[in-house]
Amino acid sequence: MSDFWKKLRKEAYMTFARPVAKRLPNTDWGDRAAYRHGFYTRHGRWPGNRMLFNDVLFRIKSGPEIVSPERTFTSDKEFVKTYVAGIAGNAYNVPTLAILRTAEDVETFDVPEPCVIKPTHGCGSVTILKDGAEPDRAALANQLTENYYFVARERNYRQLKGKLIVEPLLFAGQDVNDYKVFCWKGQARCILYVNDRNRSFYRHLFDTDWNLLPVELSPFDMKRPIPPRPKALEEMLSVAEQLSKPFGFVRVDFYLDQDRVLVGEITHCHQGGNEKFRSLQDEMALSRLIWGTI
Repeated sequence: MSDFWKKLRKEAYMTFARPVAKRLPNTDWGDRAAYRHGFYTRHGRWPGNRMLFNDVLFRIKSGPEIVSPERTFTSDKEFVKTYVAGIAGNAYNVPTLAILRTAEDVETFDVPEPCVIKPTHGCGSVTILKDGAEPDRAALANQLTENYYFVARERNYRQLKGKLIVEPLLFAGQDVNDYKVFCWKGQARCILYVNDRNRSFYRHLFDTDWNLLPVELSPFDMKRPIPPRPKALEEMLSVAEQLSKPFGFVRVDFYLDQDRVLVGEITHCHQGGNEKFRSLQDEMALSRLIWGTI
C-alpha cells in the first residue's frame, strides 16, 4: 500500500474512531481498546506479536503483568524507596523531607528551601521551589485527589493513594540530567540520557559501554552535544540490574553527579508504550539490542 493510501486510511480512522475512544469505559476491555487506538494513532500501525520495542511494551501495558503487586508497589514514589533500600541500600535513595497525605498537611507544611514536591501516585506535575518561592498550596492539595489512571489509563497507578513527596533540590540547583537504564530480565541493555529538562532538553541513547547508539528518537537530537562517560557508570548499571531482577522489562531512572548515584524512580512502561522513533528502522535497531531479536 502506498504512503498516500496509508495516510488516507489513518486520517479516516482518526475521524471516526477518536470520538469513540474518548468514551470507552474504564474497564480492562475498555483500556485495551483505548491502548490499541492510541498505538495506531501514534505509530501508524497496529500492535503485533513481534519483539518490536513498542509492541513489547503494549503487551506489558495491556496484560495482567502491569498490575502485579511488585509493579504496583514500585510505581509509588514513596514505596519504591523502601524497595531500593532493601535491595541496593538506602544510600541510593534521594532523601525524603516529608510526605503530605492530606489537604491539611499541604496547608500547614513549612516548606524548606530549596525543594521539589511531586505526586507519589503519578507522573509529571513536579513543583520546584527555590529562592524563597511559595507554592500554590491549592494546586498541590488538588493533586492529592487526582488519579493518574484516569489521565493516561496506566493501570499500575489505579490503586495508588494520593500523596505528595517532598525532596531536596539536588546538586545545589545545578543541571540535573536523567540516566534511564533499560533492563531486560535483570540485565542492563542500554541507557537513555536526558539532558536537563529545564534548560536544554534533548536525548541520546548509549550502550552499556557508553557508546552512542545510531538510534534517533527525534530528528535533531543526534546533533546535540555528547555528554561524557559518567564516572559512576558501572555502579549505576550494577544497581539497575539488582533492582530490575523481579521484572521482565523495566526502566530504572537515576540522577548522577561526581560523587553520588541516586535512584529517581522505577518506570514500568516507558512513555506508556508510545515512544516515537524517527523511523521504524531505528525502533528495530533498539529492539535487537534489548531483546536480541525482533
